[in-house]
This record gives sequence, C-alpha cells and structure tokens, in this order.
Amino acid sequence: MATDRTAAPFGPLARARAALAAHPDALAIGLIVLVTLAIRVAFAFRVPVFLLRDSVSYFLPAWDLLNGYGFDLSIRRTPVYPAFLVGAMALFGEDLLAVSFAQHLLGIGSAVLVYVLGRMTVGRVAGLIAALVTALNGALVIAEHYLMPEVALVFLLLLTFVVFVSALRSGRRLGFLASGLLLGLTVLCKPVAQVLIPVLPLVLVVSYASLRRAFVPSLMIATGLLAVMVPWMLRNYAEHGSLTTAGALGQTLVARTAKHDTGFRWYDEKQADTYERREAIARQLVQNGIRQRLSDGVIYRRVQDRFGMTDAEVNQFMRELSTEVILEHPIYYLRGTAKMTWQLLAGEPEKLSTDWKTQNARLSREEWDDRVEHLLSRASQAQRNELDNAGAIVALVQPPAWGPLMPVLFILGTALFLVTPGLRPALLLSLAVLGLLVTCAALDGPVVRYRYPADPLIALVGAGAVTWTVAGASRRWARGAAPLPSPRVAPTMTAPSPGQAPGGA
Repeated sequence: MATDRTAAPFGPLARARAALAAHPDALAIGLIVLVTLAIRVAFAFRVPVFLLRDSVSYFLPAWDLLNGYGFDLSIRRTPVYPAFLVGAMALFGEDLLAVSFAQHLLGIGSAVLVYVLGRMTVGRVAGLIAALVTALNGALVIAEHYLMPEVALVFLLLLTFVVFVSALRSGRRLGFLASGLLLGLTVLCKPVAQVLIPVLPLVLVVSYASLRRAFVPSLMIATGLLAVMVPWMLRNYAEHGSLTTAGALGQTLVARTAKHDTGFRWYDEKQADTYERREAIARQLVQNGIRQRLSDGVIYRRVQDRFGMTDAEVNQFMRELSTEVILEHPIYYLRGTAKMTWQLLAGEPEKLSTDWKTQNARLSREEWDDRVEHLLSRASQAQRNELDNAGAIVALVQPPAWGPLMPVLFILGTALFLVTPGLRPALLLSLAVLGLLVTCAALDGPVVRYRYPADPLIALVGAGAVTWTVAGASRRWARGAAPLPSPRVAPTMTAPSPGQAPGGA
C-alpha cells in the first residue's frame, strides 16, 4: 500500500509528461501564443495608435474603398496594406485602435510562423527560442501599434518562407506555385521584397546542388509571382503610364543621398555649365534642402511643385537624377551603404518616449482629409499616466540593446549554414536578411523600422547558431568522456536532419 500511495501522485504527472512528449509542437505553439498575447494585451491599451506622415496615404484609400468611394491609390503605394486596412475595419470597426488590434493579431501569427519556420530549418529548440524573442521584441510590439505596412510585411514574408521550405522538403510543385503567389503579395505589400525574388531560386540550387532540378520549381515560383504582380503593374501603366509595382524609388533615393547621407554634392558651381537648365534647378533645390536639413519628402515635393510634374513624372526624374549623383561618387556611396547595412544589422533600441514625443506633430489635421479627421485622437490622461509602464513593457526584450551579440551570432549562423549540408535550406534566412538590409541601406538609409521585417529572421539565424554549436560541443564532450570502444565495434554517429532540433530535441 505504501508503494501505491507513493506512486499515485506521480501518475497524473507521468501522463502529462507523456502527453507533452507526444505533442511537443502543440506545447511550443501554445506557449508562444500565450507569451505573445500577454505582452500585447499589457501594452495595447496603454498607448494611442502611432502615425507617420505616410500613414494617411495608406489609410485614406482604404477608407474610401470601405465607404464606396473607389480606390484611388497613389502610384507610390502598393495595394496589400490598404486591403488589410479595409478588412480590419470591416471586421473590427472603423477606428484606428481596431486596426492596431488586427495588427497585434498578425504579430501573434508571426511569432507562431517563426517557430514553424525554425522547426523546418534550424530545429525545434532554435525555433522556440527565436519565436519567444520575436514575441517579446519590444520594437515589433511598437511597430504593430503604428499605422504602417511593416507588420503585414513581416507576416507575409514569414508565411512565404514557411510555404517555400515546406515545398522544398516535400518536392510538391503546387507548394512552389503557392510560395510564388505569396511572394507576389509580399512585393505588393512593400516593394523592397522584390530583392527576395532571386533568393528563392538560389536556395533551390544550393539545396538541390543541381541547376536542372531547380529549374521547374523556379518556374513555378515565377508563375505564381507574375500572376500577382503583372495585373497591378498593368493597372499602374494604364493609370499612371508607369509599368511598375510602385513608383517611390525617386523619393527613397533622395532620402538616401540628401537626408541620411548629406555628404553627396548635388550642385557644383564649377560644373554648372554642364547641367541642363531643369537639372540645374532641381540640383540646386536639393542642395538647398540639404543645407536647411529638410526631409526627403519636402525636398521631393519642392521639385515636383517647381516643375508641375505628376507623381509618375517626378519619380522618374528624381530617380534618374539621384542615380547620376550616386555615379559621380561611387566609392563614397559603396562605403556608406556598407556602413548603413551594419547599422541596420546591429539596430538600435526602440524608445517609446521618442514615438510618444513625435506623435502630436504627426497628428496634423491638414494632412488628414476632412472625411477621416474624426478618427484622430490625442493621448488620454490615463494613457499619459501609463507611459512609464508601457515603456517598461517594450524594454523587456530588445535585441539591439544586447550590443554586438546578435550580429555576431548572425555571422556565425550564416557560416554554419554554408558548411553544413543539412542546413543549406536555412541559407534562405541569412540571404533574406542580407538582401533586405543591403537594399534598404542602398536605396534609402538606416531607418530603424526597415529592420523590423528582418528581426525574426536574425533571431532564427542567431538561435540556430547557438543550438547547433552547443549540440556539437556536447557531442564532442560526450565522445571524450565515454569509455574507449571495443576494437571490434566501430562507433557510429548520425547528424540531426535540418528539420530536427540539435540533440534530437
């Protein structure tokens, strides 16, 4: 009887452990959802919705479409985020807080996708670590409270990669077609995702070690991609005369060469005779804007107003002019791009107080149409009282505050993926990070929010580096501590598969 009384309390515990061992993914996802939800609930009602000057150009077309006024979207914007805004307001109500609520739900989904992607590439343990870092990442929590497309981009990017890696593991062609469709939606969320178009075929070639085997999957990806992108490009050509997904490169290059890096010489008195009249005027406008420390948007609009150009015309004009300026200083431009890429990779801690202080300046009723100005609201007294608590919540986990740790782990993880055949599909993560950060640095500058889509991928690469290095060291230690094998029995070892966590976890 004593034995029965001693063993009885451990019966339920043993059954629980057995159930958890049988369903580790369900346990991990449940934990991720719980943690992600808890921090967002703690934060969401303590702060107002944050806005940038670009927010209205996404929101107003969505509001118009929802209320039956058509869909007049500027050529500078892509349609996926406004479509998301329409869905969020239709489902949760016509309110900015309803939009932020929907974006926090996307944040929960993104954290789960990080785990799923990690489970398929660097292992379950690494996926869980990266998912929890993503769930608690204060910068991403703040981003979800902004009326900007980065949150939707993160979700679509992760979903695209999950579907692609799943197709890579199974070889199903429909999976590659679906990943192409999703990549097209990602591009139509933010054009910077175009840099990922060659990444997927490159990962196929590296993973299959064969151009021939990679050809058909690449063709399926391209088919899905074009099926999404081409109709929108044709729409832009019909309405604006520009066969592009979005016409904003002209302004981003002005930001790169006149705002984030003021060392470029736009107008040189000694070369004034070589400029055409319109080019000389535009160059002087930009140079004066640099001296006055104006924003790229103000400089861009000054040029547009001076020559009475349409959005498509000024975009093309400033794109060509900015390119000329860059080609006049190529070495300086490359050095600056490398420096800014490292700044984005290292990141900087997000301070809620900064977002809070600039909020009133961004709530300009002159920029927001009369039809939607009633949606604007300033922070309540209760929210002002909660500022310190909200700041403490988002300061709990911010990888850039860890110094060089994450960049070093990212470099280590990328090197590990290169030399470990079973980890070759995980190169997708590193290539995507480098592609996104280098493109943002080259075309725009070290804007903090441009790092957000790469944050979960950096966490995955870093977690993979840690878990695989620890697992390798543990195996070597175990071999050294084990007794010498019998001369007649050769010891054997098997490395974990890419879909299995290091150490068989």
